[in-house]
Amino acid sequence: MKKNRRQSTIINNFFTLASIIMITITLVVYMKFIRDDKSNSAENKMHLEKINVSALECEDETSSSKLFNQKLLNNSLLALSKGYYKLDGGYIKSLNSKSIIEEFIQIEELDSFFTQAINIKAKKDIKKFLKINYEIIENDKEKKIDLKKQIKFKAGTIKTSFRANSIEIFTFSKDFKFYDKKEIQSIIDCTIKVYKNHAKKYK
Repeated sequence: MKKNRRQSTIINNFFTLASIIMITITLVVYMKFIRDDKSNSAENKMHLEKINVSALECEDETSSSKLFNQKLLNNSLLALSKGYYKLDGGYIKSLNSKSIIEEFIQIEELDSFFTQAINIKAKKDIKKFLKINYEIIENDKEKKIDLKKQIKFKAGTIKTSFRANSIEIFTFSKDFKFYDKKEIQSIIDCTIKVYKNHAKKYK
């Protein structure tokens, strides 16, 4: 009987020791990996959260902006300040009414407005750069509209997308009421100001 009790005690002690070892390993794994993952997730979430950015005077109900990547936004601002950027502009013409946008203003002139707003000439023959893709969208006057929605008069919209390594990081769009080059230039100037305003407000 004593021998059986001794064997039972040894077996119990073995399983107790094994249980302690398993619990210890589990705690170590949790502390090292799972907890770290949660901390990293919380940290990443903090980086993604948007800090309140005060709207500029040039922004109104016809304008909108959206941030996609905070880190690339800040890096792109540094690239812009050194002239590491390229402009890529185009038209989206009206289909149902006669298009006059291309006759009204040329891409070269729009590019010059962006260069003036940035106040730094783009460098040539660069491999890495911030791509500023913009579209001047002509309003389709004869297009059928939903009368239940409030439609405000506009001649068109300028939509600009800032991209790094083909990744969209920030967009801004604003309507223009008339075919007026000074208004177009002021919108482009506003675009660059809003872009910079958002970049400097993030950690």
